[in-house]
Amino acid sequence: MPDVNLSSHALITMICRCLSGQWHIDPQWMFQHADLLVRADNGEALEGHWPKMTSSLLVDQGGVFAAAAKGDTIGKGQALGVINLIGPIYKYGYYSGSKIFGSLLSGMASDDRVGGVRVITDTPGGQVNGSREIFELVRDFPKPVLTTVDGFLASAGYHQLSGSTRIVATQPTDQIGSIGTYQSFADWEAYYESMGLKMYSVYADRSTEKNEEFRQIIDSKGKQTELAQKMLTAYNNQFLADVKAGRGKKLTGKGDDPLKGRLFFSDASIENGLIDDLVPASDSFSVLSDMVTTSKKSTITMSTIKKPGLVAAFMAALKSIDEQPEAEGNEPTVESLTAQLAQATTERDTALGQVATLTTERDAAQTSVTTLTTKNTELQATVDKYGDQPGAMGTQTLKKDGDKIPEGTESKTLQQIIDELPSEKEAAAMGF
Repeated sequence: MPDVNLSSHALITMICRCLSGQWHIDPQWMFQHADLLVRADNGEALEGHWPKMTSSLLVDQGGVFAAAAKGDTIGKGQALGVINLIGPIYKYGYYSGSKIFGSLLSGMASDDRVGGVRVITDTPGGQVNGSREIFELVRDFPKPVLTTVDGFLASAGYHQLSGSTRIVATQPTDQIGSIGTYQSFADWEAYYESMGLKMYSVYADRSTEKNEEFRQIIDSKGKQTELAQKMLTAYNNQFLADVKAGRGKKLTGKGDDPLKGRLFFSDASIENGLIDDLVPASDSFSVLSDMVTTSKKSTITMSTIKKPGLVAAFMAALKSIDEQPEAEGNEPTVESLTAQLAQATTERDTALGQVATLTTERDAAQTSVTTLTTKNTELQATVDKYGDQPGAMGTQTLKKDGDKIPEGTESKTLQQIIDELPSEKEAAAMGF
């Protein structure tokens, strides 16, 4: 058996492990940092290369955002949360794990002290599994989320954060995109044979389709990839759908198509809509603080109105305001949002005035019903009192079967008498 360089073997093994699953990752970064992946896999501390995923709360201290001291009293919405997403993303990871990320986000969502969250990112992407649940958390986050790119926001990283309220780069050379899915298959047979190890695979008689994607590629020496491509396309379609849902109308359709897998520098990313702006890192907290302020101004609290038609009309008015497009190339400003808020408030006050008018009309009608009911009761008592006494025509007695009652002297039922009362006719005309 030939001598084996264990370090090289570990490096090759790690690269093949990374490539063998379904990934949203930029491969260039992975090849450049494969040695760090091996060291991380061995449990070595790598804080000098990429920090562990952590979170913190910052507060405005005289115009400067700094970490809150232990024991500080922080008012509702007065703190800004910070989470760093650095390095490759694993579903379960010590450094940039999707499960850890999700836990930190959920904690900040329920923390009343946090008004908004800034995610600092320098990631080439990572595993497919685990990415979509983070996308959903970010998309549905109840507070503003500002994603700040500090190097890379690629592939799975972009998938997870595409639902952010805003995404900004901090340098012109930041790279964003790599929106795509791929998988590499390694044929280890020749390598193992060079080490004197012959491998054999045996399948149960009914496991004819197990590992069929892999077997198709290996058996055809890479010439047949249809099955693997079908699987990867399913992953990628979901990826693209989420990016479109997360960015929405911000994807401008200008420049090169951002959904084909290419990486873009900051200016091109702004042009095609992958990011919103280029902001110096030192200004990002001020940007997030403004976002929090705008979010608070845009929140309208309204008591429940028990008139479904009016509620629907009011909500439709709000929706029409919200869907009015901004001027091409412009982002909403505090002034435009404030104007929309004023218009929404006017619509709300109009709806509430309509509710008050209808309530008054309802109360008046109810009073009329009560009055008519009282009159009806009095008349019923009169009918009960005099109904059995002979009328002006006297009592008519039928002599035998078939005798007819003289015309104009037919007996009327009690209900017919009541229905002919003026008060009853008035009530019927009013719809009661």
